[in-house]
Amino acid sequence: MPLKVALDFRLLNKLRKVEGPVLDDLAPLAREHASTVLQASRTLVPVGKRDTDGKPPLSASGFVDGPAVNGEKSSVSATAGYEHEAAGAIHEGFHWGTQRFAEPVHFLRKPARKGRAKFRKAVAAQILATLSRLFPSR
Repeated sequence: MPLKVALDFRLLNKLRKVEGPVLDDLAPLAREHASTVLQASRTLVPVGKRDTDGKPPLSASGFVDGPAVNGEKSSVSATAGYEHEAAGAIHEGFHWGTQRFAEPVHFLRKPARKGRAKFRKAVAAQILATLSRLFPSR
């Protein structure tokens, strides 16, 4: 089924000219979203009856890293996850191009999927705010 999309090429050309400042403005949003995903996933983390391997429990090994701005690939991303071999990390961010990371475990994937619509809206609003700041109308 074809999908009709309205695209403003003026804004797209402006965005391509100033992608560095736009990515810098998106960096705090990516970190905030990754942090939100981690907080939401804490209720879904499996908890055993006792610690059997001598390592800290999975639920206590959460982390948020980044944001990392990559000018070559025009991307900004933040990582959230658990430092435990039973889990892993999820990479959230704004990327121009193909997906670069594998699918995360289910208890990170569910909160990320639920929060992405809000994150997309925040990214769109931030891009427009940055473009209007860098290219003021007359």
